[in-house]
Amino acid sequence: MDIRERVTESRGTLQKLQLLLPGFHGYRQGEDARMADELLRTQVANKVHGSLASVQGIRQSLTQASQFGSLNDLAYIITDLQTLEGQIRHAEQGYSGIAAAIRVGASQLDRLYEYDYGFVLASDQLRVAIGPLQDAAGANDAARIRAEVDRLRALVQELKNAFSARTTTVEGIQV
Repeated sequence: MDIRERVTESRGTLQKLQLLLPGFHGYRQGEDARMADELLRTQVANKVHGSLASVQGIRQSLTQASQFGSLNDLAYIITDLQTLEGQIRHAEQGYSGIAAAIRVGASQLDRLYEYDYGFVLASDQLRVAIGPLQDAAGANDAARIRAEVDRLRALVQELKNAFSARTTTVEGIQV
């Protein structure tokens, strides 16, 4: 189900009444669009957090096994993931209220959904890509760990790029 549909279906009586009143209709639609955007970003941020937790678990396993050689490599990906999660979770809303500096309407949000597809896909690919890193860490193969970290960092960069494209669109530069 489309996130916007979920938000629409969850409207309470007051929100439904606002849709019937002149002057409130557009405001209600904008607030619903903003809520949908926030839900999407929260879901992606949670996926990034899950990836971060997995990498931190790998780091803990290597530490407990006294395999310290790859910890610096893991530190880079952990930092990248922490930064990205914060950027996604605390980004500007996709639709802003009456006096906001950045304003995105419902038609522009439709364009955002094109970016969102790539954004969500990249976060899913990141989660899946952690498996080979876990395998390399389990085998204590430093060269493979380094190669997997490099691959993961490239995927994080893809996710950053997808988020940047989305943010650029929200800010109205590419709309």
